[in-house]
Amino acid sequence: MSLEDVSPIEIFISYSNKDKVLAGEIKTQLEVMGFNVFLAHEDIEPNTEWQIEIIKNLKKCDVFIPLISENFEESDWTDQETGIAFGLDKYIIPISIDVAPYGFIGKIQSLKCRTSPETCAKIWEILSKTSLLDRLKESLIIKFIDSAYFDDANDISDALKQLQPFNVKQVEMMVRGYIDNSQISGGFRAGPFVRELVNENKEKIDPKLLQEFLSKLITE
Repeated sequence: MSLEDVSPIEIFISYSNKDKVLAGEIKTQLEVMGFNVFLAHEDIEPNTEWQIEIIKNLKKCDVFIPLISENFEESDWTDQETGIAFGLDKYIIPISIDVAPYGFIGKIQSLKCRTSPETCAKIWEILSKTSLLDRLKESLIIKFIDSAYFDDANDISDALKQLQPFNVKQVEMMVRGYIDNSQISGGFRAGPFVRELVNENKEKIDPKLLQEFLSKLITE
């Protein structure tokens, strides 16, 4: 499996413009977790036919997250976005700020919005129990491979531990990351995490990649 074969989970956040600060905080937290998140006020370019962009992103998203508030109810567009997402059979996770889900999504259990990190952790937990689990793993593996700092690599390795087991291609992606990225190999939690994965899967890993990994160990 190459990085080109991996398609991160796409999330569409529907919100009132009056709640855009909270929407932005949730977007930032979710992107740290490896998701691609569409937020209209940040992601639509000036002069773009914005209705077309919204519909395009509704069609391609995997998960639709409405931030339901009194402001949401008063918006002209949020109910339309929700109706489209419902009609397209998107996976919907409503987040209640001060209003319960209503209309098409009235029967869906919502998350109570407290802090954005806590809310995003709950979203993560929900998606880890769905058919999106493998893509959740691979989205996070991409973030792991691209870690720019030791702290990032260590924190992401902690999250990955919760998603075990991995298939051999996913393990090989992380092994390649260990070989190429010193923030992983030198991380005091990330490095041992990958070395343990190799130990558990050494009979399955591509022999050439395994040899490259062992050569890396010798030089450390």
